[in-house]
Amino acid sequence: MKFDLKTLPALPGVYLMKDVSGDVIYVGKAKSLDKRVRQYFQSKRNLSPKTVTLVKHIDDIEYIITDSEVDALVLEANLIKKYKPRYNVRLKDDKRYPYVKVTINSEFPRIFLTRRRLMDGAIYFGPYTNAKAIRTTLDIISRIFMLRQCKKKIEPGKTRPCLNYHIKRCMAPCKEGLDKEEYRRRVMEAVRLLKGETSGLLKDLDKKMRFFAENQDYESAAIIRDQIDSVKSISEQQIATSGTDDRDVIAAVSDEKAVYIQVFYVRQGSMVGKADFTLLGANTSESIEESMAQFVKQYYQDSPIPPEILVQYELPDSEIIVKWLCQRSGRDVRVHVPQRGDKKKLVEMAARNAEMSKRMAGLKSTPSESAIGALEALKDVLHLETLPLHIEGFDISNISGTNAVGSMVYFENGRPASSKYRQHNIKTVKGIDDFAMMAEVVHRRYSRLLKNKEPLPDLILIDGGPGQVGAAKSSLDSLGLDIPMIGLAKRFEHIITTKKGPDEVIILPHSSPALKLLMHIRDEAHRFAVSSHRRRRSASLTHSELDSIPGVGSSRKKVLLENFDSIDKIRMSSVEELSSLDGISKNLARKILQHLNK
Repeated sequence: MKFDLKTLPALPGVYLMKDVSGDVIYVGKAKSLDKRVRQYFQSKRNLSPKTVTLVKHIDDIEYIITDSEVDALVLEANLIKKYKPRYNVRLKDDKRYPYVKVTINSEFPRIFLTRRRLMDGAIYFGPYTNAKAIRTTLDIISRIFMLRQCKKKIEPGKTRPCLNYHIKRCMAPCKEGLDKEEYRRRVMEAVRLLKGETSGLLKDLDKKMRFFAENQDYESAAIIRDQIDSVKSISEQQIATSGTDDRDVIAAVSDEKAVYIQVFYVRQGSMVGKADFTLLGANTSESIEESMAQFVKQYYQDSPIPPEILVQYELPDSEIIVKWLCQRSGRDVRVHVPQRGDKKKLVEMAARNAEMSKRMAGLKSTPSESAIGALEALKDVLHLETLPLHIEGFDISNISGTNAVGSMVYFENGRPASSKYRQHNIKTVKGIDDFAMMAEVVHRRYSRLLKNKEPLPDLILIDGGPGQVGAAKSSLDSLGLDIPMIGLAKRFEHIITTKKGPDEVIILPHSSPALKLLMHIRDEAHRFAVSSHRRRRSASLTHSELDSIPGVGSSRKKVLLENFDSIDKIRMSSVEELSSLDGISKNLARKILQHLNK
């Protein structure tokens, strides 16, 4: 190792461990850099397996001295976020639920949805798990309180009011003479609604609805009725809890791959939402308490801090963490483990949800029992050496040879992995030749895998009969590959193999789980091919040589391409054929042919 441990100071700070390539592989903080870093180089019997592996890869160490341990904690979190070291746990946010943001600190506040909570002086409500309901409620707020929605700079008298003002959806702060106090009063009324103080608003809406109904304005009454339902929907998605304070509830479970964190958000005594997080890089050799401490330090770097945080376990360095949270929030923050009552029940409920997240993550990474049954049946039917966990399916889509597209779908553990789907625009084949198109797509796919040294599939499924299968097999042979390949003919759902003789066609009952899986892959390949072809055909309708011909607009271009399929066929047609179409005169037909045959 390049670094001399004797040069370490006995001061608080952050240390960065690097490998031989100079990459940062671990970031840590210490009250005393000298004592903390030396602990990594003691006897292996006192170290966890992960730490032993880390030490093997350390080639150099850098350190940064800070004024206090709290400063070191902040710097540590920032550096982890920047370098993403291999041996640090890293926070993965599985989903960001929407919040409602009220820019109360601006002259004319706005109310809008956001996915990030920042310490910027604004008021935040949420997170909300029912995004549709909260969007509808914001629309109601816009109609009732007429608050501005635009982001433009407000300069009264210098900007013309937009359409929202004229349709009575905005008070138009950009217009001169607006009562600022009245505008802010309306903002605070909207805030009351978001806080759940809906009884007064519901009474007003109910009066309006009855007024419209009595005057037989049923359309307006129905609109108010929908507004009432939306306001009630926001109230109903809250879960009552003990107390009236704001708090976050944090629980965690772990397996050999990661730590799964569950956060409940309690606002004004009601649980308004939850979020799932995953700490990557953590393992069972580290304590769950240490992982939760890492989560708290990373999560609250850019998230608002409630007055109370309930946790499942006592956190290491809890005094330092609490001190840091107080500094960031500007008020007292309490972090504690509840021992009894409703708060303990909340933590236990969060722990059960974290356990469910872990279970769902396991289900995503391993095939289900039904999928295993189908894969095993397929293995037996096709006499495969291994279970076909990775299957790729191919199909071709075109109309009279135009805009031809080849699709490749990827199934992993019996399930579609849509992120690995690929589309291939046919480049070398002209005219109608499905066999040659299939050969081109298969050759391009597996030549690329060979070039990039990527893993090959366990089985290839071709949508088609013996002709398509033979063409695809010839491409594999030219690449020197021997991957099991079959086809699935649409008409009778017969399995076509590359073997000759009685085993060339395999007929399975429609109740067979193996056949159902193959049909699923075939149908998915067909769906993806058709949608890809449709996108390409739409693009050809939008951009073509016809665009530069005077008198040919989008409607006439569409008529021409729908009847002749391609520019080449239009070029080879006659004036009489073109002028027989709707909207095409003989004079325009001559212009089109003259332009295309230059």
